[in-house]
Amino acid sequence: MDAKQTHKAHRVRKAGARANKKQQKNKNAEKNNPKAFTMQSAQKAERMARRKAELNEKKFHVPMVNRTPTIPPPIVVAVVGPPQCGKTTLIKSLVRRYTKSTLSEIRGPVTVVSGKNQRLTFIECVNDTNTMADVAKVADLVVLVIDASYGFEMETFEFLNLLQTHGMPKVMGVLTHLDGFRDNKRLKTVKGNFKHRFWTEVYDGAKLFYLSGIENGRYLDREVMNFSRFISVMKLRPLAWRNSHPYMLADRVQDLTDPEVLENNPKANRTVAMYGYLRGTHIKGKDRVHIPGAGDYQLNDTELLADPCPIPDKERKRLDERHKLIYAPMSEVNGVMYDKDAVYIDVKKSHHEENAEEGEGERMLSELQKVNAIADRLASQEFSLFSGAKPVTAENVRRPALFDDASGSEDNSGSEDGSDDESDDSASEGEPEETESAEGSSGEESDGAESDSDDEILRRVGSDNDSDNDSSGGSADELSDDTLRLSPIHGLSKRANLMDLVYGSATGAGTTPMYKIKDTDDSIKSLAFKDDLDLHAIHKLFITGTGDSDSENGSDAEQNEDDTLGDFEDLEAEDGGDESSTEKGNSGSDDERKDEDEDENRFGLPADKMKKLKKKFDKIDNSDADDEEKKDFYQQQKEQLQQYVDNTRLEMAELADINYRWSGEYIKVVIENMPCEFMEGFNPALPVIVGGIPNEEGLSLISVRIKRHRWYPKILKTGDPIVVSVGWRRFQTIPTYFMNDRIKNRMLKYTPEHMHCSAAIYGPYIPPGTGFCAYYLTKKRSFGIAATGTVLENSQSIDVEKKLKLTGYPEKIHRNTAYIKKMFNSALEVSRFEGAAIKTVSGIRGQVKKAAGNTGMFRATFEDKVKISDIVFLRAFYKIPIKQFYNPITSLLSVTYMRTIAEIRRSKNVPVPNNVDSHYKPIKREVKRFNPLQVPKALQAELPFKSKPKLIKTNAPTKRAVIMDKKDKQVATLFNEINLLSKDKAKKQKEKAQKQQVEYMKKRRAAEEEADARRKKKRKSFFRREGQNERPR
Repeated sequence: MDAKQTHKAHRVRKAGARANKKQQKNKNAEKNNPKAFTMQSAQKAERMARRKAELNEKKFHVPMVNRTPTIPPPIVVAVVGPPQCGKTTLIKSLVRRYTKSTLSEIRGPVTVVSGKNQRLTFIECVNDTNTMADVAKVADLVVLVIDASYGFEMETFEFLNLLQTHGMPKVMGVLTHLDGFRDNKRLKTVKGNFKHRFWTEVYDGAKLFYLSGIENGRYLDREVMNFSRFISVMKLRPLAWRNSHPYMLADRVQDLTDPEVLENNPKANRTVAMYGYLRGTHIKGKDRVHIPGAGDYQLNDTELLADPCPIPDKERKRLDERHKLIYAPMSEVNGVMYDKDAVYIDVKKSHHEENAEEGEGERMLSELQKVNAIADRLASQEFSLFSGAKPVTAENVRRPALFDDASGSEDNSGSEDGSDDESDDSASEGEPEETESAEGSSGEESDGAESDSDDEILRRVGSDNDSDNDSSGGSADELSDDTLRLSPIHGLSKRANLMDLVYGSATGAGTTPMYKIKDTDDSIKSLAFKDDLDLHAIHKLFITGTGDSDSENGSDAEQNEDDTLGDFEDLEAEDGGDESSTEKGNSGSDDERKDEDEDENRFGLPADKMKKLKKKFDKIDNSDADDEEKKDFYQQQKEQLQQYVDNTRLEMAELADINYRWSGEYIKVVIENMPCEFMEGFNPALPVIVGGIPNEEGLSLISVRIKRHRWYPKILKTGDPIVVSVGWRRFQTIPTYFMNDRIKNRMLKYTPEHMHCSAAIYGPYIPPGTGFCAYYLTKKRSFGIAATGTVLENSQSIDVEKKLKLTGYPEKIHRNTAYIKKMFNSALEVSRFEGAAIKTVSGIRGQVKKAAGNTGMFRATFEDKVKISDIVFLRAFYKIPIKQFYNPITSLLSVTYMRTIAEIRRSKNVPVPNNVDSHYKPIKREVKRFNPLQVPKALQAELPFKSKPKLIKTNAPTKRAVIMDKKDKQVATLFNEINLLSKDKAKKQKEKAQKQQVEYMKKRRAAEEEADARRKKKRKSFFRREGQNERPR
């Protein structure tokens, strides 16, 4: 057992088929090196270059202005699919993945924090055409859930067509119910079929995920995690309509109506408050808005609220558990649920005793919580330095620019382990801060003592502690705007200590008076910064070096002493450095200061960080035309759009109007005079959208280009009311279809097959180029989307004409003149059409002249003589008035819509009117028999013999009676007898088979009855035994 185990060494095959194959494989390894050998064929190189260029061109799209704010609103993820396909389970699984919370029921939007800079709002789409149209207008990402065990359903394709007309956001597919397939080969085939069909409808390469099963009421964690990763990296393209209109998806609705008013009149109009994130553009306090399903309203008030689901305030590598927030006010989350009447809180039973004595740890925490209160009281205290002097408060103490070495060493030792005060953000506003005093420290400090670890006043920018934080959340080079603006102050590497400012430092406590305070006029000037501090104006002050550059920078600093930077002078150095030298000891010489400035300059930033800042400012200075020449046209266009957005944000930020609400803010809007049906029939499952309608309130005629959907089973008829979903609106209108033939708009009774036509509808103003879809409000048995199209123009009048054909018959004919009857009924009608062009069926053109009598007969002239059998017709056009009918679909209130003529007839059992003249009759044409051609005898004599008519009689007819001889008769008789025998034999076989079939069915029926009896008996005995086992003993 102690002997070492040895293994047989592997011997590489040197001969045989495998060895030869391996040698052939590595034979051209050198030629396959792409870095050393290029393509040897010019055609192949050209094809590869063309293919690369085509791939790059496919990536290009028209640049659009991206108005997404710095803190974007949550991304709206719509989960869409037919009933019982797994939508609710998918949302619960994703919420569990992001927040570790379990939702018992999905009611309304659910907002979660999904990343450091990303939030998601999940909404579940109900299978109603109106709801699907609303969801398609606000969804940023659509998740189509497909039941693999059933297949694609109509709801999926209907929603895809709604998306295409309303902007087409990103679409992802999810296959569920895959655990029902036991055969892997069958499962693979089904996946391939679904992917091919999904790509056909969306685009090639669209993401399709497979959820194989359910565990503990949720999908598998690994599959949900992979799905959530794709959601987090999805790039969303701005859509034109949402990029130009403000809108809000309400995640909470509250009734603010006075209860006394409701008690007196339950049907009184309500005052409703809606809460949600504002998306799109900005909105003002009194703007007009449209709520799909409720109508147009005017905002009574808008209020900015605190973000209920904020993203982390600092850059981090990963989210902590405390930052994984969820906000679903209409769903029950952690025992809290908002209803239209009240807020319900599920309070669990607490085992904590109210009078229990606090432990030592709890007592320490409660004492620490009193620190801010003590600091506030100290800040409000006043004391006088001298008799008769003005009282001084802690609020009047400004932040010093520099400290001595002694206090600086203590501050550095304390700042390495101390935490910054996150509430100290007023410095970004360019105003003096309130300083907070810490609890008193002992007069003697031991090694490593922390002088201001927890209650430091100034935030240090550029310290080692901050550099560590930057490395965890982002690179140190990527300084924020606020950091750059405050770095000259905060980067002084010294922190103010209120105790030292009031009572003096600990080293000088024995010789310094108790209430001695230094003059801080110069320091106040040096700290008078402005908000709009320009980096270009101060970038020279950050450049370090030797030689001429130092002298230039020094001279500039001396000349600009009274500018925004000021002179960063020590507070203690009033008397030429005497007082400061006493407090610093022997470290106050100029040579030592220069040596210290090499490592840490006057701004308090380390040398390495100053180099990085210098590079950052060099990039600003060196942005010359050379960089512009390197950028292509596409990049230049994108930068121009971004510059436009930045300039707009700067201008809008300077507006003093506080009624503006910006995209990304969580706001509350109040609307008065809402119908009572809105709150009485409120359903959280139906989305409530508040969409801005700037300059889109007036009604007009709208010209659209429309096409009947290829899957809709019927053609569309002029005059049938149809529902149009366009913009934020859904309304019913009566379309008039027409076709433009370059001269006039000719009315169409029905839409053409497989081609576009135009239509005139009546509705509110809609920007041209906006897509729309049309559908009927009926119970769908097949595909529901009737038509799609695009808005062309808004106009107050659209001329649509209908062709009118008048027919008449000649009464008298005089060469080129004829009298026409039965075309008009009176001489007045003839006078209206004097000079009109007419035409016969044979193509002879004419003109109407004068009336002949009062019966409607008139005289007409023609190009040639007409016949009495000709039909004369006059082509005219009649102007059709457009029906001005606009009926908003109030699906959130009480729905009342106009029915089509077919629906009215069906409901009242009225038959379709049968007009005999409207039927198409078969055309019966008589065969014309022409007389034989008569050739004159004189002409016959001159004709050659070949062309002369022959007087030979025609031959006898070719069809003759066939008379069989004796042999033929025998053969025919034999065949007839054989056929008769075969038919008789087949008849007997058929009768025999029928008898056998009857006997077989009798036996089968008897066997089935016997089997059913046995099965019933067996089932009865089984349930008898089960009942006996379950019976308590």
